[in-house]
Amino acid sequence: MNYRISAAWIALKIAVMCSAVAGPLMAADFKAGLDAFNAKDYATALDEWLALAEDGDLNAMYNVALIYDEGLGVPVDRVKAIKWYLEPANRGDVAAQFNLATIHDYGQGVDEDNEAAIKWYRAAAEQADEQAQYNLGVMYGSGEGVAIDLNESIRWYRLGADQGHVASQYNLGYTYDVGKGVTEDNQEALKWYRMAAAQGDSEAQYAIALIYDLGDGVPEDNVIAVEWYELAGEQGHVKAQFNVAVMYDVGEGIEEDNELSLHWYRAAAVLGHPDAQFNLGVMLENGEGTEIDFVEALKWYRLAADQGSAQAQYAVAVLFDNGNGVAEDNVAAMAWYERAAEQGDADAQNNLGAMYDAGEGIAEDNIQAIKWYSLSADQGNPIAQNNLGAMYYAGEGAKRDTVQAYKWFYIAEELGSDDGKQNRIISATSMRSSEVLQARKLARAWLAEFEVLE
Repeated sequence: MNYRISAAWIALKIAVMCSAVAGPLMAADFKAGLDAFNAKDYATALDEWLALAEDGDLNAMYNVALIYDEGLGVPVDRVKAIKWYLEPANRGDVAAQFNLATIHDYGQGVDEDNEAAIKWYRAAAEQADEQAQYNLGVMYGSGEGVAIDLNESIRWYRLGADQGHVASQYNLGYTYDVGKGVTEDNQEALKWYRMAAAQGDSEAQYAIALIYDLGDGVPEDNVIAVEWYELAGEQGHVKAQFNVAVMYDVGEGIEEDNELSLHWYRAAAVLGHPDAQFNLGVMLENGEGTEIDFVEALKWYRLAADQGSAQAQYAVAVLFDNGNGVAEDNVAAMAWYERAAEQGDADAQNNLGAMYDAGEGIAEDNIQAIKWYSLSADQGNPIAQNNLGAMYYAGEGAKRDTVQAYKWFYIAEELGSDDGKQNRIISATSMRSSEVLQARKLARAWLAEFEVLE
């Protein structure tokens, strides 16, 4: 969960009321400008209003400013916009004050000036403009144009929230959720999140779900979490879609439902969530909640892999390696194993080592095989540990070393490898008892360090 940031929101109101002291001719000219504006004849509107603005009509000044601000029929010119907003703003026009603030806040066509932004946001906020109150809250919270003042930030959020401003309600909820500037209070956080969520805010719905999912200051309640995740997910909130998919996938506090899990993984995957793409691929590959479909699985694995997911890169490699959903291709498998292995995936490192070991997809290279087996073995992969032991035992890629071989067979056995156990027994037959004791000592030291790292 994060703070919302200030939105570049322009008050797109057109002043439609003439000054109370305007004469009939001036009123007619203003209406002519308004009619032209509504007909999207911005050039004529500007001509009509510019003359009135130069004569001091505040409504015309604002409208001329807005035309230049938005580039309606003319090139955007924020310098001219500022010129014409200033008088209405100084005379209390809220929309003019707010628009001046946003121009200075974002440096739109002028140098960014956060102090000026603060000044004009405050002027609008003091007239109860909820968006200005919200933006002031953001600026005080982040120290833009003013020293960070969390109390002042919360004060402005609260004023906006009390008027029903959704983002203010969300940010106020967040401050209580994480205890930023206030004592952490999950009940108060939920109160404000619920107000924003009731207005359809998906971030607030997601935040409520997360609180119940984690049991953060409230009793953990997966059923309630699912309800809120689904509400946010139906609005396209990708993290909510992924989280509810996982809950249905593993049956976390609810009945496992592979079809619903598949539905939500797919929703998040379509929106580009790499873990959802990977998990969707897993379900399609294994036929969970659907028929087995290697081709479709490969599609989603590739999408996640292209985003840098090492586990997806490994999955793509395995499909090419085994020829599932695609023609068997050791060269392609090798390339994908390497991408995952270079990111530290232990299974990919082992399989890459095995391909160098066997000369599959590339010329046999025992030195490379030992390199990749070693990297995987050091991460606790018992298959790689057994393979590494076999290399040392046979003297392939390194000088024959039965002590190192026994060490790795022993470690592999301790981590659950039956092959490691058999090979340890075999290797001991050609070793002196002192060598076995030395190898056991090395293995136990490695295991002790590995347990600490775990």
